[in-house]
Amino acid sequence: MQDTGSSARGVMNLGRLLSDTARRLGSRDALVWGNRTWTWRQLDDRCNALVAALKDLGLGKGDKILVHAKNSNAYLEIMFAAFKLGAVWVPTNVRLTPAEVVYLAENSEATALLYDDVFSDYAGALLESKASQIKTVISIGKARAGEQSYEDLVAGYLGVPAWEEEVVHGDPCWFFYTAGTTGRPKGGVLTHGQMAFIATNHIADLMPAISSDEASLVVAPLS
Repeated sequence: MQDTGSSARGVMNLGRLLSDTARRLGSRDALVWGNRTWTWRQLDDRCNALVAALKDLGLGKGDKILVHAKNSNAYLEIMFAAFKLGAVWVPTNVRLTPAEVVYLAENSEATALLYDDVFSDYAGALLESKASQIKTVISIGKARAGEQSYEDLVAGYLGVPAWEEEVVHGDPCWFFYTAGTTGRPKGGVLTHGQMAFIATNHIADLMPAISSDEASLVVAPLS
């Protein structure tokens, strides 16, 4: 039998990190933002709803999802939903110019854009550019003509059964772009197998005593 290598071996979908945590610690706080709080179960339910919505919009394994947004619960929901869908999460730096985001869309071959409504000029620039492969536009906030509303999509699918795509070690889950200070940004391809190993190794090496009672303070852009 021919050895196809580790890249072809089945691994856990990275989105299951959220699902398993929700199963074990469902009623515990997962995210606190200002005066709003989401439990692990609520966060997972919203991600599962978004997965179902994106599937019905025609998105699936291998599709690239460009995200231009500020820190919010939606940012994390989109990330985990992309993982569960088997799609590729493509986050952008919110300090980039519209032209730079257009380049990332073209380079990554993104077919969907999710953006904060304060960045409507970015969405406009993308749709007017050569990045014509973007077929789905979802606004986190007020949606314009031809766009989908993020909250409406999530609300419309809440309660759907959980689902995740089967993946192998080498399936990409994240395009991580450099800042491009010395030229064009370059995209690093991060995979489900790679990221599961890195996350486990990082915790075991640097935070071996961490428990479910710990909390992290996020002060930098999640991008």
